[in-house]
This record gives sequence, structure tokens and C-alpha cells, in this order.
Amino acid sequence: MRKLSLLFVLGLFLQIESFANNLVLGTPTINGSNITFTIKWDNSWKVSTGPSNWDAVWIFVKRQTCDQAALNPWIHGALAATGHSVSGTQLQVDLASDNQGVFIRRIADGIGNITQAIVTLSLASTVGSDNIGLYGIEMVNVPEGQFYIGDGEVNGGQNGWSFTDGNTTNPKLITQAIQQSGIGAVGNYSRANIGSTAPLGASFPLGYNRFYCMKYEITSSQYVSFLNTLTYNQQLRLSPNANSLPPEAPAGTVINRTYQGYTIEVKTPGNSTTTLTPAVYGNDATDDNNYDQPNDGLGYAVSLGNKQFLSFLDWAALRPMTDFEFEKACRGPITPQVNEFAWGTTDYTPYVNYSVTDKYLATERLSGTGLGMNNVQSNNNFRVGIAATATSNRVNAGATYYGIMEMTGGMHERVVGRYNFDYSGFTTANGDGILDANANSNWNESILGGRGGSWREYTGSQTSNRYFIVGGIAGGNDNGDNWGHHGGRGVRSF
Repeated sequence: MRKLSLLFVLGLFLQIESFANNLVLGTPTINGSNITFTIKWDNSWKVSTGPSNWDAVWIFVKRQTCDQAALNPWIHGALAATGHSVSGTQLQVDLASDNQGVFIRRIADGIGNITQAIVTLSLASTVGSDNIGLYGIEMVNVPEGQFYIGDGEVNGGQNGWSFTDGNTTNPKLITQAIQQSGIGAVGNYSRANIGSTAPLGASFPLGYNRFYCMKYEITSSQYVSFLNTLTYNQQLRLSPNANSLPPEAPAGTVINRTYQGYTIEVKTPGNSTTTLTPAVYGNDATDDNNYDQPNDGLGYAVSLGNKQFLSFLDWAALRPMTDFEFEKACRGPITPQVNEFAWGTTDYTPYVNYSVTDKYLATERLSGTGLGMNNVQSNNNFRVGIAATATSNRVNAGATYYGIMEMTGGMHERVVGRYNFDYSGFTTANGDGILDANANSNWNESILGGRGGSWREYTGSQTSNRYFIVGGIAGGNDNGDNWGHHGGRGVRSF
């Protein structure tokens, strides 16, 4: 007998429908190998001019054998090659080539809300008595095309560390020919030789090819949903301090928080004495022991260490973006402007011009008209998408050329790119949805550097500033550090 059917809207949590793009997935019903549910979201688009792109929802499934469910891991639910559909004529279903999930998106050009449609997905095997979890993440299509890396700043950016065209200060154009042959040695793309110690070949994602990018950074509610599908041992290995914050810690133990932001706590302690039962985690920004309520900071970007970040992406069948792809996602094909932010200008309005009525609620908005995502170096962590309204433009909303949010501000973006490290072996291979017994992902943590500034730090906030590529950003929210400000988002290749 089927015990449980779970719903997790990763990025736009079901209980807080009113913020961001209001993605809502209905509770799924199951018939044999088929899973049927409703979907709707706001502010969708597909355009053939300007960015010439569209938004989409990445949908994937987890399943768990329900005999001794507390002991059995949740595994990724592979989809069948056929049998996927969506009602009406407005949307289409694109099955990923590896069958790890689907993208739901518009068929024709249009801008506006997606009213409720019915989606049916077919799993590769019959559900039987398995527990089922359904997950959705908003994504943005970044189309194929050439673009510039570096912005031509005469000093080459922070201490000469930005991308350049060889030993010049000029931006470098990434063309189809460069992607097909590889960009080669670091001297071809950085005057200061900041990059891989081995040449980057054609298999390395230089950004020319098309990819999907998460519209928002990983949020606290996403991370909690992820943690709650792990085994006890996997939770332990991802704990910021396994000695003081294990899964069996008392209810209310804080494992991750930021100043004036979210708080992730142990909701129900795990057990390590007999059954190794995993903990249940929850969000409790208001510290009232009522978890995952609309005012518990569910939509706040979460600060993560390198391992936690990569493990989440692998679990969600995504991958980290590269240093090159970061600039493509921000700038698009437009000629760079020196010292521009992700919203395409050098305009910046300090946070002091903003206020919020209730900083934890999904309905909060920044008051007044600002320029960009201006919680940069403000010591105020906000929920994702807070600067965007029905009337805001790209600059006011702090959006990239393609409509991706908070690439400047929020958390530092973790990207593939380091100084004095060989990351040439990284490819477009996506995560497979599977973590090993110790919650390890498919990637080496040492490949990661940082981009984009944060709510705590202005340094490195310009699109082409590679300050945090040099030393990387190995930190995160260790020991529930209030000042953690390193997070990021995933991408997916085709």
C-alpha cells in the first residue's frame, strides 16, 4: 500500500505562493508508473527578440521503498523514454536526454502567467508501494551564442585578475570556433595567468553552448527539502560540525543561519544508537518552534560550504556553472561595459534607500525604486527575487540579460574556476541524482571559486571581477555562522 506522496517546490515553496514567480505544483496522484499533478506559475515568458529565450520549470522525482521507510534512502526516479504530457496548447514537456527529469516550458512566444495545466510523467518502473517526492525548480534558458569575457577595465579588474584577451586589457570573444577547439592555456584568457594549470579543451564548458540556469540561488527551503531525503550518515557528513551538530542533536539545534535571515534547525532528532534514523530539519526564522511557516524565511538564499553546495546540485541532477558561463549568464551577447554589475550598468543605489515591512514574509517588497540588487555589503540578507515587481525593469530588479536574479548580491556565486589548480577535466556532465554513502558528489570541491559579491561583501561584485577566483571560497555556514554568505545555483547542459 502506498504510504506517502510528497510535494516540494524547490525555490518557490508551496506554502508561500505569493512571492517570486509563484510556482505551484499540485499534490501528485499515482497510477502504475504514471505521476499526474497540476502546475502553474506567474511571469513566464518566451521571446524571439532581445534575449531570445524562455523560462522553464525543471521537474524531477525521488522515490523511497516504504518498508522500514526511515531506514531506506530516497533515490532518484528515472523517467521513461515516452509517456510524458501536459494539457492544453500553451506548454510542452522536454525530456532530458539522460531521463533524469523534464523541463516544462512555453510552446510559443508569450509573456504572462501560466494558468493551471495538468502534467503526467511516466517513471521507468512501476511505483508500487514506494513513497514519492516531486520537486520543481525554476530555470532560465541561456541560448547558444558568442559573448565576451572580461570588460576591458584598464587594470584587468581587481589586481589584473579578470578575463582578458591574452596579454592585453581587452575583453575576449568566446566564439563557436573557440568552444569547438578549446581555449587552451591560461595565457589565452587571463593576462595575469589566473586560471587552470592545464589547458582548457573543447569538452570544458566555455559558455558558448546553450544551458539552463537556476533563476534564483539555492534557498533555505530547498536545502531543507534536500536534507530531509538523506540517510543519517549522509546528513552527518554534511553537518557543518558533526561533533556538535549531528542529526541526533536535540530539537531546536541550529545547524545553519544568517544574520537577519533564515534559520535551519533540527525539527525531529535522528537516532544513531539502533536504527540510524535520519533527522527531520525545518526552517524557523521566527524561533517559535513552529516550523516552515510563511514567515520562517523559506525564500532566503542559503549559505553553504563547497561540499554541501555540490552535493545539492548532484542530488538535483544539475551541475555547477563555470567561471565563463557566469559572465555569459550575466552579460549575454552585449558588448561589455567597464565595471558593470549583473544588471548591465554601473549604477548602484545603497541599501539605505530600502526598507521592508516584514522581512520574513513572502509578500515583502523593497520600497522605492532602486538600481540593482542593493543588499550588496549591507549586512541584510533578503529573500530571492525581492527586487522584482510587476513593473520593474532589468536594472531595478537586478536581473541579468537573460532574466536571472541576484547574480550580483545575495550570496557569492560558487563557480568552477580557480588559480593554481587543474580544473580542465570538468565537463558538461550533469549530476546523476545520486550521492554516495558519505554524501559526496561527482566533483572535486577544490575546483570552486566565487563571483558576484554578496549581502556582506562588495568585493568582487562586478560581473568581470574575479577576485575570489584566486583564493576560492571554501567557507560557508560553518557551525551556524551568522555571517555565512557563500552559496550559489546550478545549471544544466543538454
